Amino acid sequence: MGKIALAVIGAGSIGAKHAELVNSHTGCRLVGIADSDPSRKSIADRFGVPFCASVEELLRRQRPAGVIIATPNATHANVSLTCAEHGVHMLVEKPIADTVNAARRIVGAGKKHGVRILVGHHRRHNPLVQTTRELIRQGALGKLVTVSVFWLILKPDDYFATSWRREPPGGGPLLINLIHDLDILRFVCGDVVSVYARTSAQARDFDVEDSLSISLRFANGALGTVLASDAVAAPWSYEATTGENSMYFRTTENCCHFTGSAGSLAFPKMEMWRYADARQPGWTQPLERTQVPVGRRDPLTVQLEHFRRVVIGEEPPVIDAEEATRSLALVHAVKTSGATGNAVEPATLLR
Repeated sequence: MGKIALAVIGAGSIGAKHAELVNSHTGCRLVGIADSDPSRKSIADRFGVPFCASVEELLRRQRPAGVIIATPNATHANVSLTCAEHGVHMLVEKPIADTVNAARRIVGAGKKHGVRILVGHHRRHNPLVQTTRELIRQGALGKLVTVSVFWLILKPDDYFATSWRREPPGGGPLLINLIHDLDILRFVCGDVVSVYARTSAQARDFDVEDSLSISLRFANGALGTVLASDAVAAPWSYEATTGENSMYFRTTENCCHFTGSAGSLAFPKMEMWRYADARQPGWTQPLERTQVPVGRRDPLTVQLEHFRRVVIGEEPPVIDAEEATRSLALVHAVKTSGATGNAVEPATLLR
């Protein structure tokens, strides 16, 4: 199979990154970029491809086999519907949409027009995450009992110069950042059946939260906690600990702990703790620490390789539109619980 023709819709920071990856991939060919902002033509010029001011123009002129949609969240549904009508397969950046109803429109359009949709929860492609999922599913920890996540980081003041990052409905770390962490928990631990959350805006005094405390119950009976803030000086976050994005200061800490009846795993250092003698467990007995070996690969590159195979029909999407809608419903359950002070079942938001 020769190079497949891919285009990028939305040339902001993440769209430009996707364009760079497509342009450098041996199995793909970047054929165009679309953005409503004419200043973004410089991105297309950098890669020597046509720039279009509208999605329709891009699809009509360039006829790509697939597109990567990296526009603002609230526009994902309309852009996806246009692409579906043209029979173009899609990689839609996370979250799939801003609302569950909008996500449902994308799901319906994909089914109606027979196009394949991969959603850009790229961390599912990280070997660290995939290995953690396999360890838990294979019973390496015994029965999963609890999981704890820290996402604690300090965003600089100039990050909020872009107004939507400090305003509802899309601002705040829940929709911008924690959707990744919550999706990982669903991927690794299974569906969440109940959420209780508290949110606070006292650190920054914006109209969106800056800090959250979340309690989760999983379908398998395990309990989880997430403690998050974008306003604290701390070394415990996925970004800082995994080294996945070189923009962040790298720390040598863990940000997640998965605990089970037979052992526990500290992530992302992949430290496994189990009893020296599994026949004699208990708090008086010695625990041994071992390192789980994991190869490292850039998950965005792995995601692009997977999307290429999705477009040509070799693989189903690792996370399709319906699965991504369930992750979005979990995020909105957290948001609703934080606003009302009540526990929320994510499944109720999908009915």
